[in-house]
Parts: sequence; C-alpha cells; structure tokens
Amino acid sequence: MSEKIYHQDPYRWQETARIVSSECRAGLHRLILDRTIFCPAGGGQPGDEGTINGIPVVDLIEEDELIVHCLKTHPGEETIRLQIDGPRRFHHMQHHTAQHLLSQVLERELHAKTLSFAIGPEHASIELDQPGLTGQQIEAVEDECARLIFANRPIRVFVTEDVAPLRLRKPPKVTGRIRVVDIDGYDLSACGGTHLRSTGEIGLIKIVRSDRVRANVRLYFTAGHRALGDYRLKHQVLTQVQRLITLPFNEIPAALENLITERDDLSREAKTRKRKELDNEIAAWAAKPDTLIVRCFDDAGIDEMKYFTTSLIKAGKNVVAYNPTLGYVQIGRGSAGGVDLKKAAPKIFSLLSGRGGGRDAFIEGKATDFSNIERVLALLNQSLDK
Repeated sequence: MSEKIYHQDPYRWQETARIVSSECRAGLHRLILDRTIFCPAGGGQPGDEGTINGIPVVDLIEEDELIVHCLKTHPGEETIRLQIDGPRRFHHMQHHTAQHLLSQVLERELHAKTLSFAIGPEHASIELDQPGLTGQQIEAVEDECARLIFANRPIRVFVTEDVAPLRLRKPPKVTGRIRVVDIDGYDLSACGGTHLRSTGEIGLIKIVRSDRVRANVRLYFTAGHRALGDYRLKHQVLTQVQRLITLPFNEIPAALENLITERDDLSREAKTRKRKELDNEIAAWAAKPDTLIVRCFDDAGIDEMKYFTTSLIKAGKNVVAYNPTLGYVQIGRGSAGGVDLKKAAPKIFSLLSGRGGGRDAFIEGKATDFSNIERVLALLNQSLDK
C-alpha cells in the first residue's frame, strides 16, 4: 500500500519518496512509490498535476490501494522529489469542500439531492433531482452557504468501519474502512478527495448558471479564488459597458434591452427595404430581352444571391451571379434544354479555381479566382441556348 499523504495533509505540495516498483508499458514509465502527495481523479475531482524530479506526471491511476504515476521518462533515481501544482490543488480543495457544503444546504433547505458532481477548469457543477430552482431559491441557498462560510466551521476527516451511527448525506459506494469528511457536524460525507481545514477557506460560493438536464437541473458554481476571478472579470466587463452607456449599473440592463430592440427594428427595416430594391431589380431584368443575366454582387449574402438567381430562372432567364468578396458563384438555366450545368460544373469551377456542383439547371459553389469570369460567360453564351 502506498502512503497517501494527501489524505493526512492535503496542504503538503512538495515531498520526497522512494520508488517501490517500475515498469514500462505503452511508452510510459509506471512508478509505484512508498508514499505520494499526488491525488488521482475521483468523485468528480480531477487528478493532481505536477512533476517527479522535474519530469511531468502525465497520468495517475489508482489500482486497489496503489497509486501508479505515469511518466514519459524514468526519473533515474530510487529516491525522488515530488512537486504538485499547489494553486491548482487548492482550487480543487475549495470547490470540493464547497460542493459538500452546497449539497447539504440544498438538501436541508430545498430537499434537493445531489446526483453528480464535477470540477471543471472554470466552474464546478452539481446535478440535482429537481427540474429547476427559482432565482429567489438560489439566492437563499447562497446566503445560507455564506453564513456557514463566515462562521468558519472546522472540518475534520476520520476513518471508520462502522458508518451506521453516522448521519451520512448519502450511503458510501464502498465497504470496509470508510473515509468521512465532517463539516462541524453539519455535513457528514464519505469522500476520498482533498478538503480544506475550515469553511472560512472556501471564501465564497456563487452559483453562476443553471441548465436543464433531462428532468433535472444542473447548477454551475464557483468558489474561492476562482469566484474572485469570476467577479473581477464581470466587474471589468460591466465597467466597460457603463463607460459606453454612461448610466448607473442598475439601469444598464433596461438600456441594453432598448438598444437591442431598436437595432433589431432597424435591421428588419433595412432587410425589407433591401428585398424591395432587389425585387425591383429582378422585375427590371425580367422585362429585358437579354437571355443571359450577369450580376456581380458585393453587398449581398448567399441567400440574397440565390433569391435573385432563382427568381430570374423562373422568369426564363439564364443567370450568373457571383460575389468576389464571398468567393461564391451561382449559375442557373431558365430556358428549356441547353447545356447540362451539372456536367459543365467541373470545367466552370476549374476556370474559377473553385469547387461546386448542383443539378442540370442550377449549380453553385466556392470560387477563388474571378479573372476568368469572361471565359465562363463565353462558354455559357455558346451552350446555354443550344
């Protein structure tokens, strides 16, 4: 059995150890040590990152009571130096302890049981057996968590083989010797992760988002240093917005909503006006005797081009519409018979240094070189009406 120092002292981020066994498998050196400060992933907590003799540990595997440390290079000595990423470990400790507290508050206050837990690179998350929470409920939960954090309740960890007398929040997944994390009698949970010495070290718990997951709700939260970083970023963004809008913070949401509504109204008006102008242009082209209509667009999207092209095809016109800025071309045949555009597409798109295809009466695709557009038009003039 490897001595798991992280269970007794999760704040120890440097240590020496001795290699008990070593083997090379699939290009990795797998080391088993007499003791370790490296905590593997489990229970929603990511595994530690760090080095052995300066060599990065690329993976941690727990096999029975042994921790396997995987490295790309053998450290070369029997007695080795272990170093983990301390700030990252502390973030995990803050969020894992925060999860224990948050889950107990949710269960006591709202009868919401935690189904799963995970720590991500920015936030942690828990899934609850309820379809959702109101904003008022979330604020009440945050307030109760803050009260318990500010009370700086002590946290102790102990091992027992008899959990029957304990009021664990949920039954343990293992039997035998059970490691229990006790938040001052408020929450008792079987857990193998790393935790803080007191609730005060959590600093703050802030629920930042909630999503519906099947019939349940998933809460995303942040704690400690990451909560400070989250607050700092949002404060910076809001301050920049305030400089642009020059209104008090509490008036910014309504002002932004009005600006977005005004923008959307103007956008709809502009689209309506542009479509009317395009309809007028289509009608003018349809009235002309020209059999091949060529239109170079510079301010229209692919959908507008297609509207132009298909409308004139229905009017019996042969059409070439292209946009050099977008690098896109559409070609349609409105007359009966004539060249099969699908068969002609490879030659046409070769001239335009692009790729495309379609049907016998309509092709479209990307083009990168429009210097040969006149050769394409000459080809079409010769064959579209034949």
